[in-house]
Amino acid sequence: MKLDVGFDPGTPEQTLFKDWLTNRYHAPSDDLAQPVDLGTAGLYEEIVRQLLLSTANGDARPQWKPDSFFRRYASAGSD
Repeated sequence: MKLDVGFDPGTPEQTLFKDWLTNRYHAPSDDLAQPVDLGTAGLYEEIVRQLLLSTANGDARPQWKPDSFFRRYASAGSD
């Protein structure tokens, strides 16, 4: 399963995101006054919450993929 958020290449949304990333992200203009779609943010958080609960309550323990960058941080024998 892959959860992907963002935009389609070549769309106005891509242009908007690139402008924000270049000119506002971690810049003095990156402040709480920026517009945020709270309904969409809340829906995203609910999706993530449900995914985490489903994973935590599942019968099988999640496993690292063999080529995962983060696998190196797993304790030996823990996966």
